[in-house]
Amino acid sequence: MRVNEEIILFFTVLKWLLLSTLTGCAVGLAASSFIKFIHYVIEEGNRYEHVFYLLPLSFFLANVLSQFVLKQHLGTDTLIAAINKNYGRVEGSLIPTKIVNVVLILATGGSAGKESPCAQIGAGIGSMFANLFRVDDVDRRKMVLCGFCAGFSCVFGAPIAGALFGIEVLAAGIILYDVLLPAFVASITAYQVSSALGITFFYYPLQFVPAFEQGFFIRLLLSGIFFGLCAYAFIRAVRASTAFTTGIPIWRPLKGLIGGLILVGLTLLFGRDYLGLGLNLMESCIKGIPVLGYAFLLKALFTIITLSISRSGSVITPILFIGATAGSVYAEVMGADRATFAAIGFVSVLAGATNTPIATSILAIELFGATVAPYAAVSCVISFLMSGHQSLYTAQVLAVQKSRGLPDQVGQEIGALPNVRGTEVNNPLESIWKWLRYYFKAN
Repeated sequence: MRVNEEIILFFTVLKWLLLSTLTGCAVGLAASSFIKFIHYVIEEGNRYEHVFYLLPLSFFLANVLSQFVLKQHLGTDTLIAAINKNYGRVEGSLIPTKIVNVVLILATGGSAGKESPCAQIGAGIGSMFANLFRVDDVDRRKMVLCGFCAGFSCVFGAPIAGALFGIEVLAAGIILYDVLLPAFVASITAYQVSSALGITFFYYPLQFVPAFEQGFFIRLLLSGIFFGLCAYAFIRAVRASTAFTTGIPIWRPLKGLIGGLILVGLTLLFGRDYLGLGLNLMESCIKGIPVLGYAFLLKALFTIITLSISRSGSVITPILFIGATAGSVYAEVMGADRATFAAIGFVSVLAGATNTPIATSILAIELFGATVAPYAAVSCVISFLMSGHQSLYTAQVLAVQKSRGLPDQVGQEIGALPNVRGTEVNNPLESIWKWLRYYFKAN
């Protein structure tokens, strides 16, 4: 019997509406529980002014757990690699085993975020449902990706940006259109469940009117370059610091103890603003309140030490902090509105550091309103290009060559790419000259 194409598509859509809604509900419930718990732990820790003195102990314990107990875990890089290569199948536990480490680090003031555990929870739930319904490998990949995206949605408080981020972060330069529907449905459902359970999200619509006669667009273009360079420098610093600490020939928990002592010393010198999530200072930037000119550098330093020593926690919230404070400082130097460029920097540095210009452009719309979003999108794209063939997620696949002047490395994992410095590259001036000759010859 011949079946009409419309009937097949109808049941396909119906199938994914049901599966993704179920996944979104479960992820929303689980991620919300984790977010409430981690916020409670952080608030309780903040009641004690000198809780950061426990950083050496928490780093020591986190490294002991990592080395002797939690040997198999689902990191975000591991999940990206599994989705790209193995249809979402991951060896080891489906529930993130480093939640204890994240709680230890954030409770005592470590500079990290909570996004990675939520994404891991989501991917684990998607994988469990795939096992429950006994789907094939292609559908398994979609279900794991649905949970992955829904986890990001619960943290960002931006369902469309969360869905796109989870898809776009897999490969720099492409979006998997066959996953858009289930990812959107799962993310929106998870967001609604989280909201119903009392999770509050950051949302600050800007009243913004661009003043083009004052050179606003030139400042915007320059800001994209600045934010892209910030993202590139941060990626290189994280990699260099991780390689350095890994190469130190001492017991790993002892490294944690030393790293915690360094953070305690930095906190005594510069204050507690750069510990933990840093949400208060970040919100102040978005409201236009000035910050120290080197605030973004201090946050980067605190985050690099935390991540390279503890190997726990997420990097997204610190990047948002770095972007907002860098944007505020940039506006101060350029004589522009601090709130506007703090919001633009908030999304632009994330776009460059994770190669997700589309998701971060949508994030600007969902968090700051439609007025500033087109200009944030321009900055995000420039930042994405300026960060080069780099990413904080080394399992991300490079799917597009950002410049013909760079080596053709398309199809490789970013972590496996050789450093562009010291390699033979194409001459971009030569490419421009060839284009000009062709243009004038044709006209």
